[in-house]
Amino acid sequence: MLKRFFLSKKTVITLILLMLGAILLGYFFPQRFLSSPDDLDKWQLANPTLAKLSRWFALDHVYTSPWFALLLALFLVSLCFSTWEQFRIALRKSRGGGAGGESFETSASAVVLADGLRSLGYLRTGVREGVILFVRHPWGYWGNFLLHLGIVISIASSLLILLYEKRAVIDLLEGETHHAGAAWAKEERGLLAGTLMLPDAVRLDRVVPEYYDNDNMRQLTTDFSFVDAAGRAEPFSMHINKSVRYRGVRIFQGKSHGRAFFVKFTGRDGRQHGEVFMLDHPVDRNRASYKDFALTWLPVNLKTKFYGDADRRSVDGRNPLFVMRLMEGGKVAAELPLKVGETGRLGDYTAQLVRIERWGGLIFIDTTGMAGIFFGFFIVCLGGLLSYFCPPRECSLFPVDGGCRLSWRATRFERLYRDEFEALRSLAQGTPSGSEAE
Repeated sequence: MLKRFFLSKKTVITLILLMLGAILLGYFFPQRFLSSPDDLDKWQLANPTLAKLSRWFALDHVYTSPWFALLLALFLVSLCFSTWEQFRIALRKSRGGGAGGESFETSASAVVLADGLRSLGYLRTGVREGVILFVRHPWGYWGNFLLHLGIVISIASSLLILLYEKRAVIDLLEGETHHAGAAWAKEERGLLAGTLMLPDAVRLDRVVPEYYDNDNMRQLTTDFSFVDAAGRAEPFSMHINKSVRYRGVRIFQGKSHGRAFFVKFTGRDGRQHGEVFMLDHPVDRNRASYKDFALTWLPVNLKTKFYGDADRRSVDGRNPLFVMRLMEGGKVAAELPLKVGETGRLGDYTAQLVRIERWGGLIFIDTTGMAGIFFGFFIVCLGGLLSYFCPPRECSLFPVDGGCRLSWRATRFERLYRDEFEALRSLAQGTPSGSEAE
């Protein structure tokens, strides 16, 4: 009963549609790990009803949600039943071959024809009710089984990743160190996974963005080091499309990078506040990058922006322009543009842009099962090669009075292999009669 349920077309189609639906939900709903907290907040404010649905059904982390894991497990069970059926079919055909197809009678003996079939690459698979069975490329029977097996391995590996994978993101200033066990900027982990712990502290050494003349990014290189408890640093360098592996943790280039502006505020009462404003890098020289900040000691919101170059000569110049705005009641109460080293007045405060540094994002992933996915794809490809390039051709010989009857068929692409049947007919017509086999 259970097997019939999971093998029914309705069940399989329903599971596939639900999987596709889950992928679409993951595409339309912003995912926590892929979106910044600010972007998530903006989306939730703009879509309150969808935000409720997202929280209730874990649509902001579809691929690590319990319902997606259950769906994947059901799909895996269905595939396992189907794979077992394919195994039984392939084993039965390999042992006995098939029968039927086009046929002709010939005066040639079964023994002579059998020798001719072997010379053409046909293998004898058995005798059934007096009929001698031959198959060319019997391993082609296993193509569908391998296709199913490869998918099972890939899905099982994906489920393993879903349950145990750990991901985390940090944004670091050049020279800043993230210690093992420190809090992450963003973190996502599987249903059965614990918190991602780095084996050693990591220090961001340098961020080097490169741009074309049209302001499009050419390359983003990040140099960083792992620093062990004894203070020994092991340097690494990575860029887009080049990741680094360190003691079981894969490190990827984060897509975010920018400038950090160190500003010293001095109030009328002489009290000082030091702030670091980390903004994403602008996309071109004429457009600024924006970000809002809420400071605990400042009663109003602070809007900031910066241009990569104050003179707009480059998207990544040596003299960026940083602008701060005090907002009151939705209106600009004060504005202060600053370049590094400059000081100006912003409302009740004197602000000085002390220095500018670069910052970059690092992505850490600790996962188990990725090799299984690649191995599964290899098995799928192997199954596809057997199915489409080695379709079995079945031939049977049935001794009759004065000769024998030869039947032939190709299990797939029969018209493509029609020449083999004609070759067998020519072989039978050109062979003398003789003794019968068995």
